[in-house]
Amino acid sequence: MLPIQIMLVLTSCASVGTAILEKAGEADLDAVRIRLEAEKAKRLLLENDVEVLMLKVEELKRAFYQMSENNKVSPGNVTFLIAGIAFTATLSIETTHVYGQTVIFDNVKLNEGNGYDSSTGRFRAPFRGFYFFSVTIVKSPSSEIHLLIMKDDVEIGRVFSGNAPSDSGSVTVVSVMEKGQVTYVKEKNTTPETMYGDNWAHFTGLLHVRY
Repeated sequence: MLPIQIMLVLTSCASVGTAILEKAGEADLDAVRIRLEAEKAKRLLLENDVEVLMLKVEELKRAFYQMSENNKVSPGNVTFLIAGIAFTATLSIETTHVYGQTVIFDNVKLNEGNGYDSSTGRFRAPFRGFYFFSVTIVKSPSSEIHLLIMKDDVEIGRVFSGNAPSDSGSVTVVSVMEKGQVTYVKEKNTTPETMYGDNWAHFTGLLHVRY
């Protein structure tokens, strides 16, 4: 049997150990409580951010539905807008052109968006986008026709009408145009050439997609 002094020492050590463990446990609980409170605060902040984002989404939806009926957004990573830009003009009279001269299709059938100028024969793009252009020509009996479709000073297409009587030619091109760029048709050949009028020759343009 252990002496009473040793028993007292052991009892005292056990009490001290228990107190230390209890304090350590309380400290751990306090740390857990602090962490829980911090996580709760973060969650509240995130919930608040989500609510703000949802309000912004609703604002964007309202703005979307207020857009013109002529503008529609398509799926994908790029926003595409369909805009009502189109023109068709014809050549009303027989016309002879010299090298570099712009062909002026004078009889305007359609000019949605007013991009085509019948006094200059030029179409000016009101928006950046993919544009579709088509040119059809009919030659007079006396000459061939060699024409270029131009975007500013860059050739984007050619159209030819051969030497058969009243031969015709046509071409279709698609081009990306920046806002303000112009497209027109001009004479390519160094010899003067004559186009038949009577509205047989056409110059047509259409904004396919704006982006």
